[in-house]
Formats: sequence, C-alpha cells, structure tokens
Amino acid sequence: MSYDLAIWKRSDRTKTAMLLECYDAINEENSHTAMEFFNEDEFLNGFEEEFGKRQKGYFGKEIDDCPFLFSTGTGEFGNWVLMHLNSSTQQITSNKIITMALRHGLMVYDPQRKAVWGNKRPVKKIG
Repeated sequence: MSYDLAIWKRSDRTKTAMLLECYDAINEENSHTAMEFFNEDEFLNGFEEEFGKRQKGYFGKEIDDCPFLFSTGTGEFGNWVLMHLNSSTQQITSNKIITMALRHGLMVYDPQRKAVWGNKRPVKKIG
C-alpha cells in the first residue's frame, strides 16, 4: 500500500477550497487553474544527494531501494509531481519531501490526512 503526496505550485488564483479540486485534476492527469508551472527537474534533482541518481520514477540503483516512486504531469495551467511513498517509511520520507517542496516554494497536499503545506498566497508584484 502506498501513501500519496501531491506537489504543485500554487497560483495567485488559488483558494483553499480548490485544493481537493486540484488533487482530483491530478488524478485525472489534468491541471487546474489554481496551479502554475515550476521547474520540476530542479525540484526532483534535489533528492539525488540522499536517495541516489534520479531514474524514471524513482531514485538510486534499484527501484526496491527507494522509499518512494514518483510520476510527473503537465497540463494547460501548470505541472505537478505525485509521490507514492512506501507506507512503512512514509513518516520519515514525507517529512523530507515536504521540506524539499517548501524550499522550492511548492505546495504539498496529503490526501490521506487532508493536510496541506505551503498554502501561502504568493506575494503580489507591484509595477
């Protein structure tokens, strides 16, 4: 059984009520107007130091040695990363993933607990 986390960049159009809509869109391989584009390579490559070289969908030499799998997607309004964590190590792994996502200004949605991190309205640009 896996434990999922969805990661995307929050747009300035986002309202907290849209979080479940965004997650549902991701599960249907669509984006949502509450998303924006971000550099997923920069984000994912940040995991290489701890988990090993990035492969397609996992990190390290062997897929069984990685505590999570991931998939990415891109739509009209933005892109996302969906993480599938091993349930036996999900607490430690999710803390590491959340920390990395916040460092990159991204939002993390935990559908199991209906929890969110990084749900801050972007700073308005003047000028």
